[in-house]
Amino acid sequence: MLLALAVVGTVYPLWWNHHSSSSGAALLQRTGQSSDCGSSAARGETIPTRRQPGVLKIPAIGLTAPVLDGLGNAVLNVAVGHDPTTVWPGHPGESLLLAHDVSYFSRLDRVRPGDLVTWALGCERVVFRVMRTEVTYPGATLTPPSSGSGLALITCWPTNALFWTPQRYVVTAELVAHHSPGYRATVRSPALLRLSVPAPAALVAQGLSAAKTGVLVGKLAITGSPSARFREGPEPLAIVAVALRAYVAAIKTAQAGNQSWWSALAVPGVALPSPWSLAYDTNVTIVVKANTVEGVVLSSTAATVTLAVHEGALVVTGVRTLR
Repeated sequence: MLLALAVVGTVYPLWWNHHSSSSGAALLQRTGQSSDCGSSAARGETIPTRRQPGVLKIPAIGLTAPVLDGLGNAVLNVAVGHDPTTVWPGHPGESLLLAHDVSYFSRLDRVRPGDLVTWALGCERVVFRVMRTEVTYPGATLTPPSSGSGLALITCWPTNALFWTPQRYVVTAELVAHHSPGYRATVRSPALLRLSVPAPAALVAQGLSAAKTGVLVGKLAITGSPSARFREGPEPLAIVAVALRAYVAAIKTAQAGNQSWWSALAVPGVALPSPWSLAYDTNVTIVVKANTVEGVVLSSTAATVTLAVHEGALVVTGVRTLR
């Protein structure tokens, strides 16, 4: 049973990463549009579409995110999703907006009571003030504020977990202003960075899925000077997916003792390491400058593998084994 749980805990986030990188990029290009008050009013649009998403802003954490209706993967891979069983922001009742952790809501835990949250679509602009934050569980009751119109922002807890987690982080806010004349907002999302793993065909044929070797994923960290757009978009998870493939390629090469494979994966001067234990969670740290990935570090109690970007590929620049 423990082995089955470990496989599920590994396969799910990797499947999500693959789905995001393969289909999310095309949707992102179509959702990165401007909210046009005039044309929107003329068309009578009242809900976001892929042609014109809604816009969620939280100035306190520098968040500007597209919002689409629905909670399916096609939405959450590329945007904040609106729970279709709830009202839209600004209407009487409680509106629920959800996003994956380590994505648009990666810094939601930094929001504090009193911070402002705005929702915009075409001519409509609604302003909310944060009332409280809490860690809770799916299915918890959310009571609308006394004003009658509330907003709840929900993501997984902790917000840097790469694995499935049973807890949720919730930010609740109340309506403080509702405007409509001539508001315009813009959402620009970067195209996903395309990185590869320089593994030889014979190594690729063995399968580079982390599930094949039983790698357990831990937590994600982003260091350097990343832009808010990078930190809150889908790109970090796409980078994690590639980095884990490189990690699996490295451990398979070490297990096989194949110097030829290692020469393809690592820069000259880095010795072929001895195999290390995979019985520990592997954390991923992405080093970023603005929107440019400079390297990735994968670390566990057993080993630390350092990767750098070279000609569009993640190559090994260092390995330190401990167990």
